[in-house]
Amino acid sequence: MTVRVGHIRFLNCYPLYYGLEQRGLLADGRTEDRPGRPGVRFYPGVPTDLNRWLAEGSIDLGPISSIAYARNHRRLLLSPNVSISSSGAVDSIQLVTHRPLTEIGSVALTRQSATSVALLKTIFKLRLEQQVVYGDFDGLLSTALDRYDAVLLIGDQGLEALHFPEPGAVCYDLGELWKEWTGLPMVYAVWAAREDFASSNAAELVSVEQELAKCMDYGRDHLPEVVDSALGLYRFDRESMARYFALLRYDFTEEYQKGLSRFYELAYEAGELPEVPEMRFIDTPVRPAADATVTP
Repeated sequence: MTVRVGHIRFLNCYPLYYGLEQRGLLADGRTEDRPGRPGVRFYPGVPTDLNRWLAEGSIDLGPISSIAYARNHRRLLLSPNVSISSSGAVDSIQLVTHRPLTEIGSVALTRQSATSVALLKTIFKLRLEQQVVYGDFDGLLSTALDRYDAVLLIGDQGLEALHFPEPGAVCYDLGELWKEWTGLPMVYAVWAAREDFASSNAAELVSVEQELAKCMDYGRDHLPEVVDSALGLYRFDRESMARYFALLRYDFTEEYQKGLSRFYELAYEAGELPEVPEMRFIDTPVRPAADATVTP
């Protein structure tokens, strides 16, 4: 069978894409079955797309916003091996403003990420104790900054705001703000699978999950080659991309699981979650799923 796997179309997943390419899972932009390898087909999208596709059952496994797992934890299982995380600055999640952080009263929010939005709201409510009005970011950064005190950008837009700054604007890195507040790393995205798919396709799912981890390891072990391959595909120069890939973490160690647990606790306290979720993993026994609605 072929396992349908989501793929984030941001620079942060380029090391994975490079590993997939070098390990032979990609051919002419598509996937193909090979002897001894699982069948995989990739579906690219932004994080909020993948959140919705996994909830709908349009994909079987994929990187989703870590807050999306928390909101659907009774129906999903986590990969124990792969995440998108950082310990401190992440570079690609930026709050852009002309004001000091403590004077921000309104923020235009990206529609591309659920975790970053929940993280920002949690920081403002619990750490800074500020009342903030939120709206949607849609259009040009300069226009949004005329209407709002700040704009939250992620992914390649966040990197562009950092490396090609708006005149007079200041960027606050959410990974840095989180580390200063809690002393913990932050997990922005997790790889998750639907529990109903895992219950009937356990062997195939585990095989694909392990192959993805190997591809990610390959990319991490060959970062200079990854940077060379990405040059020209993005606006960023060699130094910027080398720094970015060095900041990102793609494993999911006990320390990073602890950081994610703390994020869930604080997001619940801030009203961004209805409960603190249990983290359940693909390689643990699958229990029957309780009746629950999966929400993107």
